[in-house]
Amino acid sequence: MSAKIMRQLLAEHWGKVLGGLTGLFIGLSIITFGLWRSLLLFLFIALGVFLGKRYDRHEGLQKVRQRIWPDSD
Repeated sequence: MSAKIMRQLLAEHWGKVLGGLTGLFIGLSIITFGLWRSLLLFLFIALGVFLGKRYDRHEGLQKVRQRIWPDSD
């Protein structure tokens, strides 16, 4: 298969490819680590994505912390 056709297939079916890879990752993680360790791993991944998204928006961690735990003066 040529690179052009592969790019076109990925562009047209990106959601299916991403969903399949995510399912593969989750399945292998549960088989390898067990259910609870995998859930903890996914929790930390979600936390990392959340903090990375805030960092990309140039929000300092102080703003995030204050939004979650406001100072009660």
